[in-house]
Amino acid sequence: MKYLVLLLVVTLTACNQPDDLALYKTNLEIAKKGISCYESPANLEVYKSLIHPDVKHQSAMYGQGIVGYEDLIGQAKFYMEGFTNVTFENQLWLPGVDTTTLATDGSVRVYGTWKGESIATGASFSVDSYHYFHIKDGQIDFSGDYFDATVMVQAVSASAETTPTETDPAETAPTETTPAETE
Repeated sequence: MKYLVLLLVVTLTACNQPDDLALYKTNLEIAKKGISCYESPANLEVYKSLIHPDVKHQSAMYGQGIVGYEDLIGQAKFYMEGFTNVTFENQLWLPGVDTTTLATDGSVRVYGTWKGESIATGASFSVDSYHYFHIKDGQIDFSGDYFDATVMVQAVSASAETTPTETDPAETAPTETTPAETE
């Protein structure tokens, strides 16, 4: 009998879980629109309209940490104006979860691969990434990027060509030593 009561309680509890996937689906469209702003042709103005003025964003750029609106827009501008033929491939969109209850909370996360080319050098890049988005009042108010931004930028940077410098042959000629000098 007590197993029957336990089964009934579990069943009723499971049926009473709120459907947070409706909120996730609404927020998913906003997050996808934000990601698409980076793809060619990039759209900084639409991206700005999707970002809450009080946003907190975990930057992928080394040493940046959590940044606010101006820094996030600056980073977006760097990527949008510095790269072309940008695509976000192998997308895997998932609902976010509350870290305490593990219930869906309406937030959005995505795994994928960014590909594109540097406008300055023509060099191409491909970088795997993870992004998360929390949305408030139709705008992204908390987000984060995880990918190796430093290596990506290095991969598309112009390689520094070094040219040998002329030196005085006397400066590089081996010197003779006598046994007395080495003792």
